[in-house]
Amino acid sequence: MKIFVVIPHKFAGCGFYRQYQPHNRLAKTKDCDVLLGAGVWDKDGQFSVDADIVHYHKGYFDFEGMAECKKRGIKVVVDFDDWWQLDTEHILYKKYQEDGTTEILKKLARQADYLTVTTERLAIEARKINPNVVVLPNAFDPHYPQCQPMRAKEEKTIFGYIGGHCHVKDVRLLHGVNNRLSIRDDYKFRLMGVDGSSVYNQYSLILSDDGKLAGSHFDWIQKQDIWNYPKLYNYMDVSLVPLVDNKFNSLKSELKLIEAGSFRKAVICSNVDPYKDLLKHGENALMVNKPGDWTKNIRTLLNEKGLIEKLGNGLYETVQQYHIDRVNELRYKFYSDVLKDKHTHSSNRHSRVQVIDE
Repeated sequence: MKIFVVIPHKFAGCGFYRQYQPHNRLAKTKDCDVLLGAGVWDKDGQFSVDADIVHYHKGYFDFEGMAECKKRGIKVVVDFDDWWQLDTEHILYKKYQEDGTTEILKKLARQADYLTVTTERLAIEARKINPNVVVLPNAFDPHYPQCQPMRAKEEKTIFGYIGGHCHVKDVRLLHGVNNRLSIRDDYKFRLMGVDGSSVYNQYSLILSDDGKLAGSHFDWIQKQDIWNYPKLYNYMDVSLVPLVDNKFNSLKSELKLIEAGSFRKAVICSNVDPYKDLLKHGENALMVNKPGDWTKNIRTLLNEKGLIEKLGNGLYETVQQYHIDRVNELRYKFYSDVLKDKHTHSSNRHSRVQVIDE
């Protein structure tokens, strides 16, 4: 089995979790060859891929390349890690409208031989466009060096937030929480991955009460590259997971819980999809149903320090179903089923993973 993964050198979290990490591990554990490259064309514009399957992510695609793959009998798999139709309040909604991105992504879904998605909820929407949909959840790789829990002891309990550039509405759910807690001196809010952008400046202002609590009750950690991003969880005790309740968000994956759980972190989490079915209040998380619950739950953890460890261990056990080797069993079976009529595996073939220079 030969799999060519189309992924640029500078890729985001979707490329890390949906392409690089699972296929890198697949090559190490299964009878398959994995090749990572920036595209199917060489520098002279000639098709240059020898593969059974070409894997694209919805953010890294090439319609002409996909058509050429299909012409040559190569199966095309496209991964969607979220929905193609943004909520009207999403930060990218206007740009999607201007660029026609939603229709482009629908065309991409139709052109693929198969789609992979993160959840069954997203699969229901995807099957409306392409019936060949397989659910391959996000996963964590405990073998990856930067996924090792190595928490350094700090005097204060750290409540951390990790999120990309599209979560302003979500972070606003935490507005005023730090101010209501600030009579205490045993905690701190910490913003992870600050990159100097206006978005992170907004996050900082929300979490620090417009800067009034910076230093005493708020600080931050600078941005890490994609290879080191997971270790940011080692700089917190509790992960704050706010999420606005709308359809686009409900079709996201459980990734924030998977990440936190793999590091045995307690979470305080909005009681909405895609999270609520995975969690049980007081056992593997504290859930938020109304605005005041953020403050209430943080106080509970500050007053019952043993609960932080209990919730972290509970979430760790919950997310074992997302262990990369378990998910890759599904991935390997899927690829094998795709090729079962055209490819015979050799039991003594050596698996390998390579990277092509861009």
